[in-house]
Amino acid sequence: MNKNIFAFALMIVVFVSCKTAPSKESITGVWKAKEFESTIQGVPEEYMEAGKKEFLSSVYTLNEDLSLVMHSDYFKSGAKGHWEFDSAINELALYYEMDTIKGVEKYDVVKLTSNSMTLKQQMLEDGSYVQITLEKE
Repeated sequence: MNKNIFAFALMIVVFVSCKTAPSKESITGVWKAKEFESTIQGVPEEYMEAGKKEFLSSVYTLNEDLSLVMHSDYFKSGAKGHWEFDSAINELALYYEMDTIKGVEKYDVVKLTSNSMTLKQQMLEDGSYVQITLEKE
């Protein structure tokens, strides 16, 4: 029985140590898109698939000086801007410019490990969302 308790306690320690507290330091880095999930209704399937393909080719560079560069297979010249992290509410905000478009995307940091980050963005009042998972390069 003591061996089982010890094994269980060890598993908890390993699990807790794998998660990283979101902070500027833990978010800084180069992140490649890995997974995309959306619950938004009414979007034609071909648009949803095109958006998913676009996202899955995306790379986000979140620099230590809070500058931001995003690019993908479709937008090779990319977008530049800056990022902010609000630790009080675990919110990552991306502010960027691409051609004549100025964009802002705000995400809740749902999960963060040393090599993976899951972000969720509430889209509409109906509870729909977009959730993305990024992998550190």
